[in-house]
Parts: sequence; C-alpha cells; structure tokens
Amino acid sequence: MSKKFNKNKQGIFVEEEKTGEKILRSYLVGDGELQSRFDSKIKTLYDLLHLNAKKYPNQRYIGMRVKKGESETEFGEYRWITYQRYVERKNHFGACLIKLVLEPGDTLGIWCPNCVEWKLAEDSCYSFGYTVVSLYDTLGFENSKYILNHSEIKTILCDKTKLKKLLYLKKQGIALKKIICVDKEVDVEIKEQIKESGMKFFTVGTLLRKGKELFNQDMIKIPKPEDLATIMYTSGTTGKPKGVMLTHSNIIASITGAKYGLFFVFLFFVCLSLHRGFKIQKDDILISFLPLAHIFERITEWWMTSEGGSIGYYSGDLSRLADDITELKPTVMIGVPRVFTRLYDRIMNTVKNKGKIERLIFDKGFSAKTKNISKDKNSVFWDLLVFKKIKKRLGGRVNLIISGSAPLSEEHHNFLRVCFTKNVSQGYGLTETTAAGALGILGGLSLGNCGPPKPCCEIKLVDVPEMNYKSKNNVGEIWIRGPSVFQGYFKDEKKTLQVLTEDGWFKTGDIGRFNENGTLSIIDRKKNIIKLSNGEYIALEQLESIFVQSRIITQIWVYANSFEDFPVAIIVPDLNALKIKKENLEEEIKKPQFIKRLKMEIFKLAKQFQLTPFSIPRNFYIESNLFTIEDDLITDTMKYKRINLLNKYQETINNLYKEIHEEEEKKNKSQLKEKK
Repeated sequence: MSKKFNKNKQGIFVEEEKTGEKILRSYLVGDGELQSRFDSKIKTLYDLLHLNAKKYPNQRYIGMRVKKGESETEFGEYRWITYQRYVERKNHFGACLIKLVLEPGDTLGIWCPNCVEWKLAEDSCYSFGYTVVSLYDTLGFENSKYILNHSEIKTILCDKTKLKKLLYLKKQGIALKKIICVDKEVDVEIKEQIKESGMKFFTVGTLLRKGKELFNQDMIKIPKPEDLATIMYTSGTTGKPKGVMLTHSNIIASITGAKYGLFFVFLFFVCLSLHRGFKIQKDDILISFLPLAHIFERITEWWMTSEGGSIGYYSGDLSRLADDITELKPTVMIGVPRVFTRLYDRIMNTVKNKGKIERLIFDKGFSAKTKNISKDKNSVFWDLLVFKKIKKRLGGRVNLIISGSAPLSEEHHNFLRVCFTKNVSQGYGLTETTAAGALGILGGLSLGNCGPPKPCCEIKLVDVPEMNYKSKNNVGEIWIRGPSVFQGYFKDEKKTLQVLTEDGWFKTGDIGRFNENGTLSIIDRKKNIIKLSNGEYIALEQLESIFVQSRIITQIWVYANSFEDFPVAIIVPDLNALKIKKENLEEEIKKPQFIKRLKMEIFKLAKQFQLTPFSIPRNFYIESNLFTIEDDLITDTMKYKRINLLNKYQETINNLYKEIHEEEEKKNKSQLKEKK
C-alpha cells in the first residue's frame, strides 16, 4: 500500500495501489495493522472485568439509588458496589444460572431498564459460557414476540412491569420457560399465573443467596475471543428487527478504538496543540441512562470498566433524571442529540426570561469563551461569573460529553463546550460495527464532524449515482472495515450478504464526506430516498433531522412520493416552547400567525442548511399527540415506522397535496384571467 499523510490532518488517507481507492484511517495506525486489543492480556469481556477487578479491587464500580422506605418515587443517595464485591456477586449469580436456570447452549434475554441486575446478568453469562440477547425496555408486543421467538429465548431477566406482557406472550406461543425478576416484591396473583402457565419464577435476590452456597471456581467457563457474546436486535422500521451477532473480539476491538481514538494523546498532535487527550481516572463517574440494549451505552460502560471508572445508574424514570444527576454529580455523560438540544432549549429559554443586563452578560461571556476555546485558553472569569451556575444543571462536575446516534449541530456542540466542558465529542458508529466508526477529537477543531476513524477500523466512500454522490469528490456511502465489524445477522444469511462484502466491508447506508482535515461528516442517508416527479431526489431522514432542530418542533415526519414534485409533513409542535396548553392547540392552529410562525421556522432552517426549493415541505398538518411506541408509530430506538405513519395519515396526506393543487389551480386561473 502507498501512504498519504499530511501533517495538518487529524486522520490519514491510504490509497490502495491496485484500486486507487481512498481509505480514511486513524493517524495512530497509518497504513499498518488496525488495532484489535489495548492489552495483550485482555482478549474477552471476562478478561476485561477480572483483570481490572484485581487492579482496582476496592474502587467503587456500580452504583444505584436507594428508595426511601416503601416509596416508589422517592430516592435517597447512591449505594455502591466495589469491583471486588461485584465479581463475587457475579459469580454467585452465575452459579445459579448453571445449576438452576440455564441449559448448555441457552441464551439469556434481558428486558428491563438499566440497573445493577442487568449488568450482573450480562457479566455472569460472559463468565459461564452463555450469550446475552438484549431487548429494549420499550418494546411493543409484536417486536418482543418476534425477538423472543427468533432468538429462541427460554429464560429472561425482567422487571415486574414486564410480567403481564410475558404472560400474554406466552399465550401467543413463545417458548419461554423461566423468568428471573429484578424486583424483590412481586404481586402474589401474578406469581400464581406464571406458575399456572407452566413457567418457573425466580428473583435475583433469591438466586444470589443460593449462589453463594453453590459457587466454586471450577464452574467458570472462560470464553474464547471468537465466541458469540451478544445478539443485539436493531429496530425494524420497515421489516422485522435484525439480530446483530457480536463476538468478544468485536467488542474488545471497539473498546480499543474508544480508548485510543479519543483519549490517548498522539505526540505529534500534542506538539501542534491539535489534539487534547482525555483519560478516564479512578474517580470518574458515568451517569447511565441510555438503554443498555443500545450498543453506545454498553461500549461506554465497558470502556469505563477498562479504566477503573464508576457507573451510576439512573433511577429508571427519565422524569427523575435531573434529580439523579444532581445526586450523582457525574464527570462523564453520553447522550443522543435530542437530549442535548432539549438541554439547550431549557437553558436558552431561562436566559431569555432574564433581565436585559443578565442577558447581555451571558452573551458577552458566551462569545468570549467561544473565542478562548478555539485558542485553547481558559475562561476562569466567565466560568465563575456565568457558567458555574449553568454547569450545576449537570451536577457541576461533568468533564466529558460524547454525543452519538445522530449528527449534533455545530451550534449545539459549541453550546455544550462553552456551558459545560471543552471536552465535547461526537461519534459515529452502528450496532453492526460495535459502535466503532469515527470519533471526534476534543478541542476547537472538532465542530461539525465526527472526527477521524477509530484505530480499530478504516472507512471508505462509495459512489451513489442516483443521489449524485461520487467518491472522487470525497462524498459517498460510508463503508467500514475492521475487527469491530459484526459476524452477521442471526439466522439471516441473505441480509448479511446484502451488507457485508467478501473482503469485509460493511455497507452502512449512511452518506458521508471526507473533510480536508482528515475527519468524517455525516451528511445524508441512502435509505428513504424518494425520486420526485420532477426527477430530483430528496432524502426524507435528512430533512427530518434538519427541521427537528427547531426548538418549537418536537417531531416531524416528512412524506413524499414519485407522483408529486414536493414533500409535505406532519408536525408535532413543542407546546412548552410555544407556551401553549394542549387543550388550546386546536384554537391556536386556526390563527394565521401560528401557521406563519411554523412556516417561517421551516424556511429559516431550509436557508441555513441550503436546501433546494423542491425539498422544502409546502404544506403540513399539526398533530397534538406525539408519535409513540405504544401507537406503533416509532421503533424502540425512536425511528419512524413510515409505513404505519402513512397508514394512519394517508387521508391527511391526500388532503395536504389536494390543498396545494387547488391553490395552484386557483392561481393559474387568476393569471389567465389577468392576461385576458
């Protein structure tokens, strides 16, 4: 291979001599071997936990808030388990899995909110030879039934809110035989119904107590790197969920990418002040609230484990998350852009409601600190005067924020850097790549991109002719290759062959751009591309991701078909931002100024992102109710189920187009009349 390396770049381009393809790689690996391990002794997740437990035996590892008395809604302080104590409890739980619950070759399903028991069950499987199947806490009946049947789960760990659902699904024919409940107290009637259905019932507490007597070291079955660790089901927006198979080696490679890609400082870039390193310390704490069924959360928790960090679980209800953060005072926070845009809206609304002098001071401080960050300078004065109080919104100690799952705008990215910490990064990865892809470099050069590739993978762009994206122009579909790429879809060789090439490239379906500084930006989506009647293509997901950045729009579904030359939309407005009560919405919609404001918001964003006129929705319908999982309109990862949305709003869509056509016809008649 020949190598191109520019000292001003945060990544390098490697061109293959045979094909001339441009491949983006991390400067940490150059044209050498992609990194698959960060420690020669750590080959599996078993190694990861046990070696670090020996290294940090008395360091606090996992924390959970304690309920006050018999209250279900009031919580006190965090109670912690040390690394050493955690391994002991994991062994006790695993002993019971072997002796009382699981058969050789079984998989364990986990279906509950983030909690200590979730993690214990997972790590027990990795020590005793089992595979974990994770289910989103918000799964609807159809998807949960499909996953339980497809993955052949006979035993599931869940919380008590799932028991009635599981009883219903059992009647629908699932092969479930055993239930392990994380809650101590369960309604007696429910227990009886479970027994009558032919299933066995356990609680985690009971298993832990029995396991203490049963465990001996000979029970441990240390996994091999190539062993299947977990099957993670991706949400099905147009079809059934797909089971992504990830091995221990896949996961270790991805953790390696996280550790080195963002947090190890490369000497050359330190000298140029282009790369600020961040390394987790023993006193760092992660607030865990993204679902553990999401690869982003699990990789982050494994990475915290690799550095002896601590993980504090939220209390299970997002409405209490702010209180959890205040109590925990985390130093590390990960989230999706929607979490951070809502935080931005709340803080900016607070600022707007302040007096003129206070607003002026905030603006002055924000501007000054933005400039200082770009020059790698501190802003001690402005931090004390303005931002110290704002930082308390996240507990006051957050020193690293990572955004993933979707692009984070430059505006919101900079807001987080100024108000909370300069260590803000956004990453790009998929379940199929074990969350590995690209990861933004900390500091002033990281805005508007996902950074260079992680050292565990390489990225190339492939032509998408129908969208006029050409790799020679440094734009195209993102393909990823490396040791973090998954093994295939469980029981679905056909779909596996559709996305994995013979030479190991995974076709992501995302459209990316290689930037001059060696970073990757996500600019579009190959899926849900519609060709309009005028011959032009529009990307519906891209349009939605742009318009939802408005603080007065909570959800927006954009629709178009090939018989029309423009899209329309269904909009769920943010009533809090608009200062409107839900019961008054119908009356507000009738007011011309309300519709005008939404139209102005759409056009403002269209102009900001330089959208073509034919891609802007020309008509829209205001919906007062959110699209929900319960209504089967969105998936468990908050993606739109477009077919279901179309079925629900088909008549509304027809009327939206009809209104525009009638307006055009009326306008044409008027123009003809004037000519006469």
